[in-house]
Amino acid sequence: MQQPEIRRQQVWSKTLRLCHWGMTLSVLTLLFTGWLIAWAPEKADRVNDAHFVAAAILIAAISIRCWLALFGQGSDLLKNLLPGHHQLHQGWKVLRAYLSLGKIPLPKWYAHNPLWAPIYLLLFVVLLLQIASGLLLLNQITLIGSLSLHQMHVFGFQTIALFTLLHIAASFFHDAKGSGSDVSAMINGHRIFIIEPPQNKPGDSKPVIVPLDNLHKSSSTGK
Repeated sequence: MQQPEIRRQQVWSKTLRLCHWGMTLSVLTLLFTGWLIAWAPEKADRVNDAHFVAAAILIAAISIRCWLALFGQGSDLLKNLLPGHHQLHQGWKVLRAYLSLGKIPLPKWYAHNPLWAPIYLLLFVVLLLQIASGLLLLNQITLIGSLSLHQMHVFGFQTIALFTLLHIAASFFHDAKGSGSDVSAMINGHRIFIIEPPQNKPGDSKPVIVPLDNLHKSSSTGK
């Protein structure tokens, strides 16, 4: 009996991984220091500097990530985050796997999780709004028309905190229930792909083979 082929393939560039971890560490620092500033104002003076430094790192990281989305290569590009028919179909399978707590197997994808990819785009928008509102508040601007920038900043904090918790839980879920080594992939850049041996259907004279490169093209084009 033919055994499955295990292939280790690089899907994340070094620059993208640096952006990811820069955004991760800065967001975690901003969430913690922002919580202290709001709920323990007596400690605000001690953590303000850390909050501003983390904000500067976030601005740099998200600026580079936006540049990669427009001018990068492979999985860096914006088109890999845009939902197409194939990604929507795969995303529904991922959601079913979540709802079944892993009893329904996760589908296979090349780089970006098909369910989370459009959510990442939404997160980038929220982060940019959070940066803008934070800079305006730093300059003691509290209102734009009837919009309270402080309330907007608090809502952004809550949204990003919720995303962070769900993203961490989902990443560990993928490693526990899937085979793509998602957590380590964002460290070393490589995912694991298990290529099942081709199976003949009744009446077929030749095996049907789907190369890994086709999975990559399908993920990139949304077909």
